[in-house]
Amino acid sequence: MRKSFLYIYVLSFFSGMCIMAIELCASRLMAPFFGTSSFVWTNIIGVIMIALSAGYVIGGKLADRKPRLDILLKLLLAACAFLLLLPFVAFIVVQWLSSSMQSLDSSFSFIFLGSLLAIALLFSPPIVILGMTSPFLIRIVAQTDRVGVSAGRIFGISTVGSVLGTFLPVLVLIPAIGTAKTIMLFSAALFVVTALGFTGKTSALISVAAIVPFFFPVPDARQTPGKIHATESAYQYIEVFDRGSYRYLVYNDAAGFQTVANKRGPLTGRNYYYDYYSLLPFIFEGTPRNALIIGLGGGIIANQFRYFHPQIVVDGVEIDPKVIQIARDYFALRPDVGVFNQDGRIFVTLSKRKYDIVIIDAYTQQIYIPFHLTTVEFFTQLKDRLSEQGIVAMNVSAPRADSPLLLSIMNTLRLVFRHVYLFRIPMTSDNIVLVSDRSVNFGLLGRAAGTELQGIARLSQPLFREGESDGRYQPLTDDRAPIEHMVDWEILKKAKKANFARGGAG
Repeated sequence: MRKSFLYIYVLSFFSGMCIMAIELCASRLMAPFFGTSSFVWTNIIGVIMIALSAGYVIGGKLADRKPRLDILLKLLLAACAFLLLLPFVAFIVVQWLSSSMQSLDSSFSFIFLGSLLAIALLFSPPIVILGMTSPFLIRIVAQTDRVGVSAGRIFGISTVGSVLGTFLPVLVLIPAIGTAKTIMLFSAALFVVTALGFTGKTSALISVAAIVPFFFPVPDARQTPGKIHATESAYQYIEVFDRGSYRYLVYNDAAGFQTVANKRGPLTGRNYYYDYYSLLPFIFEGTPRNALIIGLGGGIIANQFRYFHPQIVVDGVEIDPKVIQIARDYFALRPDVGVFNQDGRIFVTLSKRKYDIVIIDAYTQQIYIPFHLTTVEFFTQLKDRLSEQGIVAMNVSAPRADSPLLLSIMNTLRLVFRHVYLFRIPMTSDNIVLVSDRSVNFGLLGRAAGTELQGIARLSQPLFREGESDGRYQPLTDDRAPIEHMVDWEILKKAKKANFARGGAG
């Protein structure tokens, strides 16, 4: 065994790097099945912290009894072997859990309990062992050096490794090679460093074993019927699939969809909220000149605008460059749409252009509006980007008229705009909130007669109403905008109500 301090510090560095990389990759590995909501992140952080704590305690006790480096190295080899094989078995485990939990009939129970069990089964064993590394190494070094200095160095070096394990996966490796290969790469690196602790031929043979899994194809995250494209970006897992004449773009757990396009025509024809945005130009006395879409996605809204209103110049903002490419390759995003690869709020802050129509359709996980696009500060900035007659429209998915999310957003908008209108799309949970400093004449929607939009225009005209104030809910600010919390509790209440109804029916 090589027991030099240099080797011990190198081992500490790679162990710390691997722990953070695996924690970040855990969220991406879970995303195709359970999403990345606060429930899932709570489970990831909680399970990892508990596993590390257990590792610290067990490692310290074992090191006091047998302070031998070879014991730690053998345990680390087992942990790395587990992680190298994890991408090949993770999907089998999660699919088994999914089928076992189908009887719950609750999206909340499935997401929370399913992700908790999956993370515990898949990540606890190796993380417990990785947590043993620091106390074990401190005990070994302390035999010949000062304990305080040794502990400080080992924790400091391990933390530097953790920093690298934080940035490398997100900024470089996951977008380039995917989550599964990223887990394997970090595990293989620690596997080889651990193998170097053995002598000569043993070290070489063990190191060679680390590259074997790379020769086998990693299973697809999901076996989605009709899938024509799947990839990972720095932001999410992305799929494109076909269902009959419809093409869908979905992120992460596919609990909903980000974009749907009808191959047979410009309208989806399924009462989706996308179609209703094309009515907005009709409520202007004159002809609007330009429109901005924050959250371009697959580009369905932009394409519809250019089809029905070719005189309007359309710009779209999309934070994910891979989504932009998918919009062009798979959703025929029109080349005459101006595309800006940027966060929506940053674009609004930096842009000097005035728009007649602004549409906010930015969603993460299909259900969460990014909180920084819902605050008083954001809408104040956005108001500066509007022309004199400008309007803003956004979809707020809320199953009930008294939804805290919907009412909080409307209360926020009232602090910035004179008029706040609400239109609930029948038989859906979608609500189009429209705001302006001018009074809007929805009778002008009759101008859509004779077009493919006349049906939804006739439906919409009597349903737009001025939203009422509700003092129970505070306006949202940059300091306080608990969007995820409100949506998650809406899901939880819906699940409880469904469970209560089933119990009452029984």
